[in-house]
Amino acid sequence: MKKKIFIAAFLAGGTLCSKAQDIGQIIAGSKADANKYFNNYMQPFGEGQIYNLSRGWFSTARAHKLLGFDISVNMQTAVVPTDKQSFIFNNSDYSTFKLHSGTSAAVPTFMGSGTSNTQIDVSTTVNGQNASTSFTAPPGIGDDFKKNISFLPVSVPMPVAQIGVGLFKHTDLKVRYFPKTSFSNVDIGVFGVGLQHEFSNYLPFIKKVPFLHLSALAAYNKIDATYRPDLASGGSVSSNNANIQYGISSFTVQGIASVKFSLLELYTSVGYVGGKSNIDFKGDYTVKYNTTFGTQTATTTDPISLSFTGNGFTNTWGMRLNLTILKVYADYTFAKYSGAGLGIALAFR
Repeated sequence: MKKKIFIAAFLAGGTLCSKAQDIGQIIAGSKADANKYFNNYMQPFGEGQIYNLSRGWFSTARAHKLLGFDISVNMQTAVVPTDKQSFIFNNSDYSTFKLHSGTSAAVPTFMGSGTSNTQIDVSTTVNGQNASTSFTAPPGIGDDFKKNISFLPVSVPMPVAQIGVGLFKHTDLKVRYFPKTSFSNVDIGVFGVGLQHEFSNYLPFIKKVPFLHLSALAAYNKIDATYRPDLASGGSVSSNNANIQYGISSFTVQGIASVKFSLLELYTSVGYVGGKSNIDFKGDYTVKYNTTFGTQTATTTDPISLSFTGNGFTNTWGMRLNLTILKVYADYTFAKYSGAGLGIALAFR
């Protein structure tokens, strides 16, 4: 399960695919039903990553001098609200899915906790015959998250690495970049750019308070990932060309203030975040069904296409230790998906 947490952090969606055989029968229903279920199941993950991607851009309002630079690595976590860790499955919301028992039940989302034993029956038509199968509502990774990262509430994690360099007139250019690269059955690429401009020197009263700094930030970040699950024949769902594509983009504008003492620096910001994330199951998927005349198969193409949006105001509070060129910082952001961040940087001002 530690592997699942790792994949969730670094592949931004690949964990769903690691259990593709277990949840494959969700595709057995109509496309409308499968998309509705997956939309509810993946919503906290898709939305949480939008907020994560907009964070970690700064740990001070101070700009570098010309050609000063820093290299930073931090981990961002978007806390999943309790009401986003499960959703209500109602028979009336689906045409080909029905609970095996009852008409309504709470089932986990991807970030949910608890083990689900809820059986969902699938009834459809294959080659003109009535066909059926069933699946157990897939569990979330909430319990495993608590077990392996017990000091945090259930959260959507994301690592962030970036470089900042001082340009001109108290302006820093910040870059996040990783070329699209293949790792076994995963491709992932990252691009992000931001500008932070310090305007403390423009305000006469700020010059009288040299330890106080003010700046503004505008930034954009995008991640594209593709996962190719191993869906060899023999399982309930099989495919020779399956791939799950995940894309997330996020922008933010922030007003930042920081107060620098000898070793300690305190910072805060108020800003706005907006973005979008997409999860798409591409390829041909063959599903097995039970019919009156034995087992039948049917193939569906590009069965799942999900889109999530997130936007709203944020407020960050943090502190940083300035140990010569080494900087260690931590912060907390209040938002729809609040979250904590922890990072280190090497800075040459």
